[in-house]
Amino acid sequence: MWSARKPRRADSLAKLDLPHVTSIRDLRGEISRRTGRTVLLEPREQAPSVCGACAVTESAVYVFYDPRTSPLHQDHIIAHEFSHLLLGHHKTRPVSALASRFITTLDPATVQMMLGRTKYDEAEERDTEVLASRLQCRIIDRWLRSDESSGDEVQDRVTHTLLRAREARR
Repeated sequence: MWSARKPRRADSLAKLDLPHVTSIRDLRGEISRRTGRTVLLEPREQAPSVCGACAVTESAVYVFYDPRTSPLHQDHIIAHEFSHLLLGHHKTRPVSALASRFITTLDPATVQMMLGRTKYDEAEERDTEVLASRLQCRIIDRWLRSDESSGDEVQDRVTHTLLRAREARR
């Protein structure tokens, strides 16, 4: 069953025709263009069972991630929320009960939709997570082949050490 679905997922990433970037955060402009809304990344401490959330208003998309986690995990949370948007889940989801916990500066009535990572059916969440993982793999692979820093010196050293080890095995 898994292998039968895998080629479709691989094709779905190619069909998205996303720009080449070396950070998931650099896709904000593309997500903004596709949703017709400004994309705002919002670091917010979250409940232990919630890693990230996405709220869509008439004019903006708020992507929330926990600033207490590692930069790599933050990027994966952002990739996950962006994947929900790329897959169109924001078009069919009602406002979540989580909305008021994250968006304290907006009237809850103005929030059109709230995506929280704990309230999806299994297939939808799995598809979102697979797309997020594939996106991150592609972005990390591009970043590894560039001279650009991630902004985290330890992460850069570890990543480039692992890349050298991978290349030596080939």
